[in-house]
Amino acid sequence: MTRARLPLAPGHVRRVSPTVCAVEPFPGSSDDDRMQLLWLARTYARRVPFGGDWPVQRWAQEIAFHDGDHAGRVWLLAYARRFGAGDSAKKRVSGF
Repeated sequence: MTRARLPLAPGHVRRVSPTVCAVEPFPGSSDDDRMQLLWLARTYARRVPFGGDWPVQRWAQEIAFHDGDHAGRVWLLAYARRFGAGDSAKKRVSGF
């Protein structure tokens, strides 16, 4: 019997086969963002281990470490930061 997986959370990546991974864009992502994520998912599917979902920030670190793709790493980190900036601003304000 096949076990059903939970839907992929926004900003996460999941390896679904030996050479394919799925990336769930953040809500509000542009078509260009989605195309870039799709390209990175095709190119770096092997950098996502089986057995769990990774946030794109962690995936970005793995890409840079193993393949030296600093442009891919910087884009993924900026993408995650762009959509997570509201949350980090709330954390900073709440500390005052």
